[in-house]
Amino acid sequence: MDIPIVLAEKVAASAAIGLLIGLEREWAHKDTGVRSFAITALLGTLSWLVSPTLAFVQMSVVLIVIVLVNVFNLREEQRLEITTSLALAATNVMGIIVGEGSFFLAFTCAIVIAALLSWKSEFVSFTSKLTIPEIRGTLLMIFITTVIYPLLPAGYIDPWKLVNPRSIWLTVIIVSALSFVNYVLLRQLGMKGMRYSAILGGLVNSAATSVLLGEELKVNAEFAAAAPSDFLLADLAMILRNGVLVAIFSWSAGLQATIAVAIVLGPMLLMSILLSCFIFIRSRHKTQPPSQKPPLTSPLALRSVLNFSLLFLALTVVSGLAQRFFGAIGFLAVVVLGALASAASSSVLVGTQVRLHMLTANPAAIAIYFASVVGLIENVAIFYSVTRNRSISRQLALYSLLIVLAGGVAVGLMAFLGW
Repeated sequence: MDIPIVLAEKVAASAAIGLLIGLEREWAHKDTGVRSFAITALLGTLSWLVSPTLAFVQMSVVLIVIVLVNVFNLREEQRLEITTSLALAATNVMGIIVGEGSFFLAFTCAIVIAALLSWKSEFVSFTSKLTIPEIRGTLLMIFITTVIYPLLPAGYIDPWKLVNPRSIWLTVIIVSALSFVNYVLLRQLGMKGMRYSAILGGLVNSAATSVLLGEELKVNAEFAAAAPSDFLLADLAMILRNGVLVAIFSWSAGLQATIAVAIVLGPMLLMSILLSCFIFIRSRHKTQPPSQKPPLTSPLALRSVLNFSLLFLALTVVSGLAQRFFGAIGFLAVVVLGALASAASSSVLVGTQVRLHMLTANPAAIAIYFASVVGLIENVAIFYSVTRNRSISRQLALYSLLIVLAGGVAVGLMAFLGW
């Protein structure tokens, strides 16, 4: 390509980056705007084209100018423009990157910086709702990902090839991250609607959500009309989460397990949706706003992470031994018993066994079906233990039975047709 065309491309790209970020600063009513950012980007590009040494010299000049401007603002008792100053310095560096020829990196950074600048109010609103446990949870997530994970052995540490510390810890990281995202969404949405809480709570912990719904019914009798539909939404979220976890952890082994699980859980999800819609239509005029906040705790508390990791480690070892000595029946028994403590851990275990080629698609689908059935039964039992309301609990038991039968029919068809 001709040199003039290459130079023109670099000048145009540099100017575009400066204009993009400068426009956002103009919209934010800052003194440093389009022209300053465009010139700063072009200065970086031109200096690099002349000499890399000159590029580093001009960077120091830009930094000195930024410092002087902020000192002047401080003397005039004006606000320090720290964010704008950092954006200006970054724009200068992106101009140098364009001059070096890395267009993709420069434009990617420019888009990210412009987005960060324009989403100020959203970030402020989001962070203002964060609690100390959630901030600690974020730090814990970073710690277990960047510090603990690299220190763990990468291979099996036992002669039976049951325990792979790094693989188990990666599972803990993924599940903890998914649960934490759902939890933060639930906290950010607040109690705008119990249905939001039911769905997101079901993704985090359906048993805890059953407690929430039961407690709400105890303090708000008018909630009786909406309780069954919200309860079914939590069940729906729990079933969906189980299927997604199996898909995530078995993905590298192919789609067979994911398809088999979808065939089994699909009718259960459909039945949950139909029942929820039916109940909601019947009770929509009787629904009352919730009177309390969700009692869910952060899944990234140190105790929660350790409990899940120990539970998953125990299930991994016990299921491996059961499968060796008793075959698929032994593994299925461990999955079902494990679901009493955590349906999510049983789902992850099933997906992991599929990935390691220790379990085929159909047994995986059957195992996750029974794990989901255990979760459904457990939720009804918890709801009744909290409310002691036999009428609604019988309704929930009937609806759960219909969901179980929908999945059972799918399992029966798979076995009959030999899928």
